[in-house]
Amino acid sequence: MTTDRLSASDSHTPPGRVLASRFELREQIGSGGASSVWRAFDRKTQREVAVKQLHHHDAQTLLRFVREQGLRLRHPHIVAPSGWAADDDIVVLSMDLVRGGSVETLVRDHGQLPDSFVAVLLQQLLLALVAIHDHGVVHRDIKPANLLLEATGDGRPHLRVADFGIAVVRDEPRLTETRMSIGTPGYLAPEAAPVSYTHLRAHETRGNL
Repeated sequence: MTTDRLSASDSHTPPGRVLASRFELREQIGSGGASSVWRAFDRKTQREVAVKQLHHHDAQTLLRFVREQGLRLRHPHIVAPSGWAADDDIVVLSMDLVRGGSVETLVRDHGQLPDSFVAVLLQQLLLALVAIHDHGVVHRDIKPANLLLEATGDGRPHLRVADFGIAVVRDEPRLTETRMSIGTPGYLAPEAAPVSYTHLRAHETRGNL
């Protein structure tokens, strides 16, 4: 997993700290509302990984963490948790370190992508979603920032779906009320978007015609 690069000073956890005698934190590479992401060295597997550190430890956040770390999805176009650890008040989960940035940063840096390139990414995204759904999981937050790219240089692009923090497993209890809208505004299906947001987008669309 990878995210936009941030300075290590943005986290309360210092670089170099070893969590649970296993994960040696090396550099903070991203941060969100509920967690931060670190490039770390896994002493058990002897390789670099991405480590997601929770910011809050309320009951619902911990339940989401338990559910997320339990997703053992193995697929070439998916980045799923591979391990976890707890050290005093710090809780983390680990996953593959994807070094090529995200589709979001790619579009931001280079603008509109060639149709042939987009077609490859869409094909790989659909393969990932088929595998995710075959495991009874609904991701609920598919967006460019969660579509990561392996560093392939001039080779064929390799997309991987990441961040299962708000995913749900079919037939398991929900952690949120069914009437709540879960996901990122702008990337929700119309039937899942809040009414006010749907009306706003409809108004903007009519204004652009």
